[in-house]
Amino acid sequence: MEGEGLECRHCGRPIAVPASTCPWCGRTIMVICAHCKQYTDDQGTVCEHCGAPLEPARLDALRVGVGVDNRTAQLIMDRQRAQLVASGVVALHLPDFFYADAQRRTVLVDLFGPSPSSHREAAALLFAAIAYLIQQGYCAVQPVGDDQSLLWAEIRAWDGQMVSLEGALARQAGLGQTLSLSLRQAIAEEAGVTLEPAAPGGRRRRPRAVPSGRPVAEVVVEVARRTVLPDHQDQEACRETYQLIAQFVRRDPALARRIAEEVLEALAWFSV
Repeated sequence: MEGEGLECRHCGRPIAVPASTCPWCGRTIMVICAHCKQYTDDQGTVCEHCGAPLEPARLDALRVGVGVDNRTAQLIMDRQRAQLVASGVVALHLPDFFYADAQRRTVLVDLFGPSPSSHREAAALLFAAIAYLIQQGYCAVQPVGDDQSLLWAEIRAWDGQMVSLEGALARQAGLGQTLSLSLRQAIAEEAGVTLEPAAPGGRRRRPRAVPSGRPVAEVVVEVARRTVLPDHQDQEACRETYQLIAQFVRRDPALARRIAEEVLEALAWFSV
């Protein structure tokens, strides 16, 4: 599993960066070597990097920024801060959250329609992240002025994974911005897009091209899929996450619909 072209030995899917668990199937694939602090195959007897007998490092003994590169340091920190964030769970189990049959349909289908495209999938993940932040007391939406806009407000500081849609959105809270602008800036940050300064007269800022040339919807989905999650049981995690999203929607269906529309508009804004 060393170097470029990482692939999960369990599900066979590609992995963008080294990680302790596969972002697709959630199974353990790597550990951090106690000697060189690099990720290595957890089934090996020696470290792939330094050759020392494999001894997994204890997370509480690691010092972020000392002896590790920035990417590994971020993964270590996120592992320590990991919460069972909604976007990460939904991304790993999309069919369980996005279905409709003759008897019932999920709230995500009600909001975004059946058979999600990458655009709808990205929208559902952003919506799940917003619902999580609000339900867990990190953020809130508040009407602004004539009630035509929603302010994206911070209630308490985010203490979960930084590499997550929840982390990206939480970083935009408390800046006195609308939810619409916060969504665009969070998406732009993850996609590596530079937003042009606002033009005189208040005309909206336009995004420059994504350096990789990938649609922003794909970038959003990838962020959610590579979010580090704590150890969990899939069935229970899906149940708890769906309950959280459903409670959010049912508490104020009109607000949920409005937020869903703003999410869709934010994603569409990048493709115009």
